[in-house]
Amino acid sequence: MPRRKKLPALPDYKGAGRNPDNLLVQKSNPLLTLSETNMTLAELKILDAYLSRIDSHDPEKRFIRLEKGQIENILGVTQIKPHDLEKRIDNLFQTITIRDERKPKGFTKIALFEKATCYQDDNGLWQVDLGASWSAMEYIFNPETIGYLRYRLANVINLTSRYSYILYLYLEHNRYRKSWEIELDELKALLRCEAETYKQYYRFNELVLKKCHNELTEKTTLRFDYSPVRRGRAVRAIRFTVETLPPPEVPGQMAIGDMPTPDDQIEFLRSACTPSGATDPEFSRVEMEQLFEVLVMIDSNILPCPKDHPFDIEFRRYHYLRQKYTAMNCSDAKKTINHRFHYLLKLVKKDAGALVGQGV
Repeated sequence: MPRRKKLPALPDYKGAGRNPDNLLVQKSNPLLTLSETNMTLAELKILDAYLSRIDSHDPEKRFIRLEKGQIENILGVTQIKPHDLEKRIDNLFQTITIRDERKPKGFTKIALFEKATCYQDDNGLWQVDLGASWSAMEYIFNPETIGYLRYRLANVINLTSRYSYILYLYLEHNRYRKSWEIELDELKALLRCEAETYKQYYRFNELVLKKCHNELTEKTTLRFDYSPVRRGRAVRAIRFTVETLPPPEVPGQMAIGDMPTPDDQIEFLRSACTPSGATDPEFSRVEMEQLFEVLVMIDSNILPCPKDHPFDIEFRRYHYLRQKYTAMNCSDAKKTINHRFHYLLKLVKKDAGALVGQGV
């Protein structure tokens, strides 16, 4: 096969040749809503590969390169035909709908990528150069300011079921809750299993949940159990219980200091409400989970920016909560506050403003 001309140089490609076992995906919360779109599993994994290779704090370096069989590995094939790759790339450039909790009454339509250049080497393996679009930048770079989920690329790269992929992200996003229930219809909608085939729980369980559980147990570090919740004779909800795991200790561009993981952020925030001289937080985990649901609605512009972790949303929320807790104690010293948790919750709701009125 004759050699082709080299691709023209593009600015600062990142991630060429990096081992996916050492890469972490940092995906902003708005991008998690892509599960509601028609993006296929292959396209979602290509996006993850992109997110794992960029420097999320340097928007000017938005180009990455997938080479040496990496795109084939993502797609789960030994060799991909040109028209098949072109179809995948075309789908990545379609307009998609993103739902953002900061804009609860609307939605945003964007194209994720601006440019892709694909080149086949002498061994038939593809090199793909990919750059995010300008309209997607706010959802890709500095995701700490809008909330994000952080997970190993290796945990999703070998998944073959879109159901397993979406369930993995859902469970990781809710890991801090440890054990919780979700309405059955809501879970079916999340996984896009609303067809008549899945109407009966036993069919949904056999065709989707069991298979997802087996694949996620086999191919990821996630460990979880689930059980049906019956109301009367019918199954109305599913209870998930996720096993606690230590935070990932792997090198990669997303390793940012001693950042709390989703597994421990509730306890981390609880510690912000520890009375002076005490060793235990004042409020229970259940109370902090309720407070957390309001806290995530607060605009990042309101949160303080500590010098040690100015881009870390969890530390910013911690310092914000510590400030509110201190302010409450000052008020309590002047006039006794009988219901301290509800008082603190009211302070946080005030800053969350109109978003709380949407149902928090």
